[in-house]
Formats: sequence, C-alpha cells, structure tokens
Amino acid sequence: MTFIQNVDYEKFDDFVRHHKTKSHFMQSPAWGEHNASEHGDKVHRTALIDDSGEIRAAALMLERRPARFFPPYLYCPRGYVCDFSDKALVSEMTNAVRSYAASLGAMFVAIDPDVERRELSADGEPIPGGFDNSDIVDHLVSLGYRHKGWTTNFGRSPRFTFRIDLTRDKKDIEKSFTGNIMKNVRKSHHYAVRFCEGSSAEIPILYSLLSKTADRDNFVAYKESYYQSFYDSLAKDSMSHVYLGYVDPSATVVMLRQELAELLEKRTKLRKEGPLRESAESEARLLREIELFEGYAEKYPTEVPVSAHLVVRYGDKAWAVHAGSLGEMNETFCNNRVYYEKLMAQKDAGCVFLDMFGTEIDKRFRTVHEFKKQWGGRLVEFIGEFDLVTRPFWFFLYEKVRPMYRNLRFDMIEFMKKIRK
Repeated sequence: MTFIQNVDYEKFDDFVRHHKTKSHFMQSPAWGEHNASEHGDKVHRTALIDDSGEIRAAALMLERRPARFFPPYLYCPRGYVCDFSDKALVSEMTNAVRSYAASLGAMFVAIDPDVERRELSADGEPIPGGFDNSDIVDHLVSLGYRHKGWTTNFGRSPRFTFRIDLTRDKKDIEKSFTGNIMKNVRKSHHYAVRFCEGSSAEIPILYSLLSKTADRDNFVAYKESYYQSFYDSLAKDSMSHVYLGYVDPSATVVMLRQELAELLEKRTKLRKEGPLRESAESEARLLREIELFEGYAEKYPTEVPVSAHLVVRYGDKAWAVHAGSLGEMNETFCNNRVYYEKLMAQKDAGCVFLDMFGTEIDKRFRTVHEFKKQWGGRLVEFIGEFDLVTRPFWFFLYEKVRPMYRNLRFDMIEFMKKIRK
C-alpha cells in the first residue's frame, strides 16, 4: 500500500463519513478547517491506499507548534480511521505516519482513538464476561506508542462518555430513561415553552447561555468566535445543528391562570375529602407559580432563550458537544425538553447513537455523571491517549522540562505579587 498526503477533500470526507466503525466528526475535513481557522493549525489529510487507489486507512492530523523554540507535533483527534483489530493495517499505518512525522520534523504524533477499552456498567464497574480490547492497547505499545495511562478525567478528548442507542423505537428509548426525565418533559408542556432548531444567527445566544453556565459551574467557556467558527465551518457540510428552548413568561401566566380556572371549576363537582385536599394543594401551587412568573414577566417582557445545545451530526452518528442554560425558570423544565427534543431529532435523522460528549466518573463531578446517566445511554470508556515519539530529546523537554518551567514561572509570578503587596 501507498501512503499519500493532501487527499482530496471530498474523497477523504466520503471515506471517513461512511467508515463502518470509526467515522468521527473530529476526523472530518471540516473539523480540520475549523481548527485551522480558530487555532492556526496546519491540516494534513493523509491516507493509506491500496493498488486500486481505494483508501484503506485515513488520518486527519493537525500540526501544532508549541510556544517558544519547540518543534511542532501532530495531533490526530479520535484517529486513525481504520479497523484497529486489523493489526497488520494498524502496523502499516503506524510506520507510514512515523516516517511522515519525522519528515516534517515533528516531535511526536498524538492519537486518542475512538476505540472502547472494556464493557462497563453505568456506574463504571467492569461487567464480568464483557468485551475487553486490552490486546489493541498492547499492540499499540508494541509498535512504539507511549500510553498516557488510565486517567479518569478529560484529556485532549473525553475518555468516558455516554452513548444513547437510537436504533430502538422511540418508546423503547423513553423506557430506558430513569428518574423523572419523562415526567419533567411532559411537565414542560404546561408552560409556554417553545423548542426549535436555529441557525448560525443564534450562535450568540448559545454563547450567552454557555457563559452563564460557565459562571455558575466554575468552568471557562471559549470566546464567542470559537463557537461561531465551530458552527459555520461544520455547517458547510451540514454537520452542525443548534437547538434552542424559549420560555414566554407572560404567556405562561395566561396558561397557569387558565389551569387554575379549570381546577376551580372541577372542584365544584368534588365531594370527597381526599380529592378536595389534593385540589387545594394544586391551587396553592398554581398561585405560587402565577406570582413567580409574573415576576419573570416583569424581568423578561418577551420570549427569552433559556436553553441552547450544539450538536454535530456526521454520517449516521451524532455528538452533543456544547450546551448552556439561563439558570432561571427551571420550573418549566425547558432544558429537559431541549435534551429530549434534540435526541429525538437525531433519531429522526437516522443516527445510530447520540454521544453525550463526555462524563467524568470521578466523585467530584458525580452530579453531571448522574444527570447524563438518566438518559439511558451506555457508558463508554476509550482506550486513552498515545504518543508516537519521533524526536525523543524534544519530546522529553516538552513533556518534562516545559511543565517544570511553567510551574516555576507561575510560582515566581505569585511570589512577586506577594512582595509587591
């Protein structure tokens, strides 16, 4: 076979998009264009082709240059696109990539394959008798890759995620939900909640809600330009989709008052103590909510976006990559509604799964894990990150000396701040 570079955009996209097991949007040429635009990465579309010219394995590699005097390195996100159980093919691809990286003067090639490690329960416990791909890890190590370990957190990409099987019919998907998911989705219909798919014009709304979520949950959001570039770069290939949930407080007040009037009308026909007591409790709840939403209506005189989600659809798969919410009007369960509707939208589009794009089984982040678990997905553990080193001296400096220098520099800055005080 022959290793080639600068593979034609459409030919590369067709192979990755339709690969039976390893198609992933982060190997799409559109993802390469986004990273070139946003980060200045140089994009390498490479492939192994057989004697007939057909692609057997592909790798979208992003050339990144660390600060200062370091040589570049190559990052192949969720690659390679090939059958990792075909050891001969993986070996040939590795040898070709190693030579190619060396010709560019790269320090190393980083990969984090879309390959599962083992079968797990939803709580992260290995399932006895379940599948185990340890042999793939062993094979990669034997080829010279350095495994970065079994981390439990996010690395370059999430090492754990939930994937919701969409090959089932909708009723079976709903039955797999746990907790109050469907109850809350149904409750959302009692309020003036509107769900829709947006366009590039709604990305500023997504950014605004993401920023509010970041402030509440203590994480750092990207700049607005990042999400705009993300959407626009992938929209060219019909990959990016933004879903929004709106709430109209004033219309909600009207709905609640109507519900209250109907409740009081029905009460005139009640005689038994139990139903009368339940009716009185419902009346009290409705009065509280009417007062609450009258307050919201003063703050938000018109319909307001409460939830926004960015989904990538590629081939027959989908990834829910970013989401943000207002943090107010949670009583409407608008966010649950958007989760549900976006999921079913991917089902209707013919996707085989929706990837929740990351979870952390670490106890510090258990709340997020438990929320995502409720949607009935299967917990997926990837085999992790690997570095194929081509320039050992520079790799050592990059991995060991650079972090020491950065930590020392940070400590010196903090020390100088204290002296100035």
